Amino acid sequence: MSLYPVNLNITDKLCLVVGGGVVALRKTKSLLVCDARIRIISPEITPELDAIIKKNEIEWFERGFAEGDLRGAFLVFAATDNPDVQLLVAREAAKNAVLLNSADDPLHSHFHVPAHFRRGKMLVTVSTEGSSPALAKKIRQQMEKEIVPEYAIVVELLALIREKIIGLDDDSDSNSELFRRLLQQGIVELVLNGNWFELQMMLLRELPAEADAVELMKKIVEE
Repeated sequence: MSLYPVNLNITDKLCLVVGGGVVALRKTKSLLVCDARIRIISPEITPELDAIIKKNEIEWFERGFAEGDLRGAFLVFAATDNPDVQLLVAREAAKNAVLLNSADDPLHSHFHVPAHFRRGKMLVTVSTEGSSPALAKKIRQQMEKEIVPEYAIVVELLALIREKIIGLDDDSDSNSELFRRLLQQGIVELVLNGNWFELQMMLLRELPAEADAVELMKKIVEE
């Protein structure tokens, strides 16, 4: 089995977490980052999960999972330590065409959550398709050291440039060539090193006047 790599937009989509333990806590935190509508179903929850529920707009059904609970849901995490409940969630997911991630059965899950970290709008993931979460975690930790937090600024700057350029010219070939030149000339390194003067000189040289390189620089430095 080979998994298809995809990033899901779950903003305002109903996502369920069945269970109230450590795994459920971790899944809930990941859903919060993505602005999902979260519903937790569990007769008991950890104190930390309880605090998150009270702080955020999260539904908590203080009971066991039941048939019909997945109607209208986009995805579900089955995160209990009860095999019977896990099986019921899987059956309901199949019946209602809901994407399933089962903590105890990665082989029959519809999706896996890879080891990942964020640098602003950049999402970096590592997956072994469930074969070795420990290895995926180790590689993720190595990548975190190399892809430092300042990469968030790089992504933001490139996004601002792209927005400006596409608004001026819809020629995809010329736009691609522009970004190739920017990367070749070290735009990433200039941002990471905080070399703002050289960065501005590059943008003034490479971008059309209408893109207003000075204004772009102001936005980046202010942030």
